[in-house]
Amino acid sequence: MTEEQAIYFTIIFMAFTYAAIGFGINKANAKYLLAGYNTMGTQKRSEFDIDAYLDFLKPFFKKLSLFPIVSFIALSFILKGETKIMVWSLVQIIPFAYFLRMHFKKFKND
Repeated sequence: MTEEQAIYFTIIFMAFTYAAIGFGINKANAKYLLAGYNTMGTQKRSEFDIDAYLDFLKPFFKKLSLFPIVSFIALSFILKGETKIMVWSLVQIIPFAYFLRMHFKKFKND
């Protein structure tokens, strides 16, 4: 596998992983797959509004599945070589920073 093929594989793998999360997580399997929710006690889990959380999480990851591909294509017009790969790698953090900001705004512990 060449370096270029490895890069394309990584981008596609990330996109499919995000899509799998967005389409795959549901109320039935959340107690196994969602970090934090899977370690809650039964009482605390019953008090948590999992439906509202999934309504927040699932669309985010469905949209996020496009981000690795779109950001790589956009950066390809601006940057070349290793610089493009480094900037692309760092740019992948941005949606998660946004996710955390929105998460704590919407689901803060009172």
